[in-house]
Amino acid sequence: MTEIEVKKRYLKSYIKNREKLKTLEDQLQSLIESSRSAKAQSISDMPKGNIQTDLSDVMVRQDELFAKIIRLKAECQQIMLNIENGIAEMEDGIESAILYKKYIKGEQFEDICMEIGYSWRQTHRHHGNALMHFKIPIWH
Repeated sequence: MTEIEVKKRYLKSYIKNREKLKTLEDQLQSLIESSRSAKAQSISDMPKGNIQTDLSDVMVRQDELFAKIIRLKAECQQIMLNIENGIAEMEDGIESAILYKKYIKGEQFEDICMEIGYSWRQTHRHHGNALMHFKIPIWH
């Protein structure tokens, strides 16, 4: 793996973790909705499965997901701060703006081109230069 590929992987790690966080939050929301829509207990003389166990299993799963979300949020914040610090250390403002928009905001190159007023080709050239100049923080 080349140095540029390592830098891209590092920079993309924030967006990947942010997407993973969104998925976990969606799962948690789904579990919360399913636990709220638990059906009322019907009274019958026929034996039934233990509904209480099912509901408590859902609650345990909610707690597990919530703990994962908290850990992942802290990890995302740390990664974002490290990347932002690395970008802030760059000398060229255009290069740092491109990296910030691409790897922190998650914007597409077409949108970045429009915002900074450069052609697609110039933006990619600046992006390549930015990757060469970007330094992965040592504490990573």
